[in-house]
Amino acid sequence: MKKITSIIALLALGTASIFAREVTISVGVGESWKGRHGPQFAIWLEDTEGNYISTLYATKKASKKSWIFAPKEGRPESLPVWYHASKQDPRKGKEAKKANAALELDAVTSATPKGGIVFNSEIPDSKCLIKAEFNVSFDYNEFYTKENSTDNGQPSLVYAAVISESESEEVKLAYTGTGSLDGSDGKIYTDTQGLTTATSIVKLTTVSFPKE
Repeated sequence: MKKITSIIALLALGTASIFAREVTISVGVGESWKGRHGPQFAIWLEDTEGNYISTLYATKKASKKSWIFAPKEGRPESLPVWYHASKQDPRKGKEAKKANAALELDAVTSATPKGGIVFNSEIPDSKCLIKAEFNVSFDYNEFYTKENSTDNGQPSLVYAAVISESESEEVKLAYTGTGSLDGSDGKIYTDTQGLTTATSIVKLTTVSFPKE
């Protein structure tokens, strides 16, 4: 029985690799990228029904919850859409790490790049949705102040694009809204009132398909 189960598992892995497409994802630096606090961000996939598939990239602080001076509750407001989509526990501590272990984020996690990033990944060979969420801590302005917006300042910004099954041309992610200001939910809010420097954290995020 164990041998049969192993064979089935190997066949499943082989089938999965056949129906995966290699892509190159590029994140371009915006004017507000190189501030005192580097941006935290995550890029992930969802199916056409909005169900989480996998994370393609995440910055270390956001993934490890290694926030300096953060409370035990962590910083759920930093990347709330990603945290809720992937059903992560944003808290600091061993219990949260254990709960998040199944997501296997270590392989796609690194420190915030200073000059943008270009990396290769794989996506399903079917229609899917790619999302990217960016945030800079303490990004205050006249509308989002220390008094009304916790450590965030301006909320996270979310970009997204649909990738069709037969897509071969470069896909550009478009702005879709902001994350929850306090991290209490994973909704995307379309109100752009009060946003200033947050809109120029990233210049452009694209998905391209290497030519065979």
